[in-house]
Amino acid sequence: MGSCGTPVSGMNCPKCGAVLPAEAAYCPVCGTPRSEIDHLVRQAERAVNKALVVGTTMLDRAAKELQPTFNKAMETLRPAVEAVGKATNDVVVAVTPAAEATLRTAKEVADKTVAVVRPTVTKATEKTGNAVHKIREKVRSR
Repeated sequence: MGSCGTPVSGMNCPKCGAVLPAEAAYCPVCGTPRSEIDHLVRQAERAVNKALVVGTTMLDRAAKELQPTFNKAMETLRPAVEAVGKATNDVVVAVTPAAEATLRTAKEVADKTVAVVRPTVTKATEKTGNAVHKIREKVRSR
């Protein structure tokens, strides 16, 4: 039955599994009376509700029983977590000057390399430009 006491279309017979027509008084396959089917459905609904209540109660009880253990684990782990955080910070503080010095040195090396290479690259660019110009003139004169 539906929530308002009306027959439910598409419900299955709990004994044989056949689909029950909405207005059927009996299962068309096994002959189980609709009243018995409705009774079995109500029993199943009550069993599901009871299982949900019992399950929720047991989970609540387990959570309450485990809470002290969880709290103790948190208290035990907190100093270790704080120590790891402090050690990480100490490493960052210790490494920062060396990292900054490395970056400065790398920039200086790059700047010096560019300064040394720039004249050669400029000459090569000019020579390449001149060669391209000469080639274009030869191609045009043909």
